[in-house]
Amino acid sequence: MRKTFNILQLNHRCEKSDLEESESELQSALLCSGRILLVDDDHGCRLATSEALKAGGFSVDEAASGEEALAIFETNVPDMVLLDALMKDMDSFEVCQKLRNNRHYSRVPILMVTGLEDMDSVNLAFESGADGFISKPINFTVLIHRLRFQLRAAQDAKALHESKERLVNAQRLAKLGYWRWDAATDELVLSDEVSLILKMQQETSYEHIDDYLAHIHAEDREFVHNSITSVLTGAPQQAVDFRLLTHDNKEIIVHQEMDLAPDSGSVVVGTVQDITRQHAAEQRIRQLAYFDELTGIASRAYFYQHTGDLIKGALRRSEQFSLLYLDLDGFKDINDSLGHDAGDELLKIVAQRLQQVLRDSDFVARLSGDEFCILVDNIKDKYDAADVSKRCLIEINKPIILGQNNICPRCSIGIAHFPEDGRDLQALLKAADSAMYAAKGEGKHRYAFYQPALTSLAEERLQIEQDLRLAIERNEFELHYQPQVELKTGTIVGVEALIRWHHPEKGLLSPDKFIHVAERIGLIKQLGDWVLETACHQAVAWREMGLPRLQMAVNISPTHFQDPALAATVVRILAETGWQAANLELEVTESVVQTTGDNIDMFNNLRAIGLKIAIDDFGTGYSSLASLKYLPINCLKIDRLFVIDMLKDPESSIILGAIVNVAHALGHGVIAEGVEGLDQAVALYGIGCEVVQGYFFSRPVVAEKLPGLVQQNFKPVTLDNGKGFTTLSVLKSG
Repeated sequence: MRKTFNILQLNHRCEKSDLEESESELQSALLCSGRILLVDDDHGCRLATSEALKAGGFSVDEAASGEEALAIFETNVPDMVLLDALMKDMDSFEVCQKLRNNRHYSRVPILMVTGLEDMDSVNLAFESGADGFISKPINFTVLIHRLRFQLRAAQDAKALHESKERLVNAQRLAKLGYWRWDAATDELVLSDEVSLILKMQQETSYEHIDDYLAHIHAEDREFVHNSITSVLTGAPQQAVDFRLLTHDNKEIIVHQEMDLAPDSGSVVVGTVQDITRQHAAEQRIRQLAYFDELTGIASRAYFYQHTGDLIKGALRRSEQFSLLYLDLDGFKDINDSLGHDAGDELLKIVAQRLQQVLRDSDFVARLSGDEFCILVDNIKDKYDAADVSKRCLIEINKPIILGQNNICPRCSIGIAHFPEDGRDLQALLKAADSAMYAAKGEGKHRYAFYQPALTSLAEERLQIEQDLRLAIERNEFELHYQPQVELKTGTIVGVEALIRWHHPEKGLLSPDKFIHVAERIGLIKQLGDWVLETACHQAVAWREMGLPRLQMAVNISPTHFQDPALAATVVRILAETGWQAANLELEVTESVVQTTGDNIDMFNNLRAIGLKIAIDDFGTGYSSLASLKYLPINCLKIDRLFVIDMLKDPESSIILGAIVNVAHALGHGVIAEGVEGLDQAVALYGIGCEVVQGYFFSRPVVAEKLPGLVQQNFKPVTLDNGKGFTTLSVLKSG
């Protein structure tokens, strides 16, 4: 009875308070008007109540039974329900329970209408899920106020619920949870999201701080515990990252921030966020930024940063260190002959070997391509760096197998010493680079210390690079042409186009002075295209002058030959110049022959155009006679070294004769280079070599001088020397 009396008193006070609201509040409350579902099986009460609600600004849907009310909910959910407590078919308490059990309608406010003496109905209404009640007979003024404020409260509750849902979803998406620890009672409370982060089972509970600490990685546990307890002392707090072990024994990285709870000196609150993916992404970014992706050792950026730090420390402590600049000898040949995959494999092996020979205090990085740098820290003198260099040379030179080839890598090392050879990074790199080139110049696969005189050589190399980039635009290149003479007839049957550079300060430069630079700085394709186009234009010009159709031979670098667009470029140049493919011969080195796959396809593509392909400098590289049967080529060009040695070295003559015989057997032509004397021409004619070129006949000449040579003719005279073979005397007429 006391409980019922208290409820009635509370209800009376609420009604009185509602009546005392000001007129202005009543007007503002109109904003809370909504759609009301009125459920009452008494037609008269329902009609009167409906009219009153409509007059109060509400929209009203009516239902004469519980079933009808539930049906209305299926099609149009109201903002609020006014439900009579006593109905005949389905009582209001059952209706209320069904609405509350449906998650789509659970937050629609329900107000029960009951008699003053029906306190059991009031109690049952609250148990069924009603939000409030109003007594009969109904005071419609009070009812309208009650509905408006009930709607306002429902809207506030809905907004609060949605805000909470957004927060929960945001925390779930961000994998962010919180915990609360009362140090006075050692009571710990974890949020649901923390439980998800830890993958806790339902039966698992964390009641004390030690339960939480037990799942922190052993190496981080003491640090995290100290950071939590330090909050109680008022120490400045910093966010911490540490490792947590989940219940399925998975290690994750979390970010934790903490503070004292408001108005409490013993309660610590903290947020925990799973940052495992972010941490992995940061590690990957750091790996890409500071470590070379191919070899796994430090990158150029990391090397620059580390060297800068090392210089600062060495200056403070008056220490010394050495910088070793290492460059692989012949790496380009490996790339050209065995392919880039083999080159990459070699770089990885070299990086591993360098790491094996270095001390823990040393630092190795890959700068670019086949260039590595080593920092030898805290040395006593230069000989410490020399000792490291010797170990590197020995280790790198150990044989390795790349594909089917057994090779012994070689390298050249330049050594610069801090602070004598430079007090900043750029000065040290410049000095070490100069020393490295000096080591190459002395025979390769050795080390050399920096000497000040080497600086001018480095500056000269840099100037050549800069000048070469401008040379094409300035039209500083020209072609010279060396005649190719058929020994049988003594006539010029072809020419080889040879590029020359008219340097504005250094004069006329031969290809050996700049071609390797063009390859290194990426200009070789542009330069090769220029040579092809210029040579074809010149051949057409000679033909228009009445000269016989000569074979035009053009050298193609290995890098240019690997360009997928080469065949299309040749077709375009032939179409633009009008020169015939049958009279164009591309000369490639033996290193190109060794690269299988794409290069064989390129051979076939170029042959399909109709042009000829010659192997230049045959016998000096990796090719074997057996490999010739697989190559779609037309001609072999014998290197001048064989020609020089053939008269004084019987073995060279035997090898040369074998090359000529095999080439003829396979249907290939043969051209000998570097013929400088009559005796060489006679010997070559004797072993069946058809065509020769060299200074004995003519040096390379400018285009204007070639017509005179073609008309001149080289006349053969045969003499029997009485030794069973024919000699050839080649005379220059005129």
